[in-house]
Formats: sequence, structure tokens, C-alpha cells
Amino acid sequence: MILSRIIHHLRSQNWTAIGLEFLIVILGVVIGFQVTAWNETRHERALEHRYIERITVALESDIAEFEDAAHLAADRAAQVRLILEAAGSTSAVIEEPTPFLRSIITASFTYTATVDRIAFDEMIAVGDVAIIRSETVRARIAEYYQSAASVSQWNYLRENVQTTYQERRAGILKPAQERLWQDPNPPEPFTAADVDEALTRMRARPDYVEWLPIVEAWQVYIQSSAEEAVAEGEALHDLLTAELERLQ
Repeated sequence: MILSRIIHHLRSQNWTAIGLEFLIVILGVVIGFQVTAWNETRHERALEHRYIERITVALESDIAEFEDAAHLAADRAAQVRLILEAAGSTSAVIEEPTPFLRSIITASFTYTATVDRIAFDEMIAVGDVAIIRSETVRARIAEYYQSAASVSQWNYLRENVQTTYQERRAGILKPAQERLWQDPNPPEPFTAADVDEALTRMRARPDYVEWLPIVEAWQVYIQSSAEEAVAEGEALHDLLTAELERLQ
């Protein structure tokens, strides 16, 4: 349509009309580019919002996981201290035999928090990290996940502490008592006599007793690391929440 009009104007040498036609074509192209760019920008902003929103939700799950890890580590450290106290004085545990016997099983148990990296890993995989415009926000997100991943470098030490503990405590409890980690409330509660027997076997294992402070130190470390992760997660959650409000 436009081309036929331009040809007509050329034949009639209507230069003003030709100029107007070319101007219309150029304006159409420019407007088309602008609309495309506007749509792409709108898509990117919506994508940015969704990524930040997903990471914010993931952080809530992470924080709960780290809180659980911290609480369990604190409980396990308390169990170790109870065993150490009982090694020196039977009266410390004689009134509650079953919890004490169960502590011998679970004192070295640890809980590894699961970090939800799905949204962050997706951003990296598809090359969308730069979709988040704030350099501060991008850096803080990367730092958080890097910090969470760095903890795994000590897994071999944790496993060694746990394995050594379980090896050294082998034989202290009877088979029925070993089932306490699955069933903490047996049909027939254990007695003070059971505690005395377990303590006698335990005191005959100096290598076991000597390992207890190492287990306690490890549980304290896990508790401290988990509490630090909670603080980092909450700080990042606050930052992302503020960023979402700013993007509204």
C-alpha cells in the first residue's frame, strides 16, 4: 500500500508527499522497536519480581531448617554433658533412666539443614542473574548461597566424629536399649539397675569417655553455625522484602 503510493508520488514528482510517506515508514519502524523494547522490559521486570519473590519464600523454609538444626544440636550437646556428668556421678541420671540411655545413642546425631536453591540455581542455569538490577541484592543473594554451601566442606569431620563415637559406644547398651532411638517410650521403662549396668560398661571404656568432649564441641559448633545461618537468612529476607516493596 505505502510502496504503491510512493511509486505514484515519484511518477508525479510530488516530493513533499514522498517525504511524508518515508516519515510515516520511519516512525512506524521506530514505534515498533519501542513497543518491542517496552514489552521486553516489562517481561524482565516481571521476571525479576518473580525470582526475588521465590527466593524470599525459599528463605523462609531455609530459616526454619536452620532453626531446627540449631535446636537439635543444642539438645545433643546437653545430652553429651549429661553423659559426662553421669560418668562421675550416677545420681545425675538415676531418676530418669530411659532418657539417659537414649542419650548414649543419639548424642552424636546431627541434622543437616536443607537449603532451597531451586530459584537461585535456575537463575544461574538460564543466565538470568543480571535480571536483578540491584547489584547489592545480587551480591547478597550470592553471598548467602555461597556461605550455605561452604559448610559442607566440614562434612567429613562431622562424619568422622559421629562414626568414631558410635564405634566407641558399641556394647555399652543392651539390644533392647538400642531400640530407644526408634521408640523413646518403651512398653516397660528401664530402671536404675539398667543405668548402673550401662555406666559400669561405659566407665570401662575410657576411649569412649575421652571422645565425649569432642562430640560436645562439634555439637556446639553446629549450633553456632546454624544460628549464624538463621541470622544471615533473616537479614537477606528483610532485604528482599524491602526490594519487592520498592519494585511494586
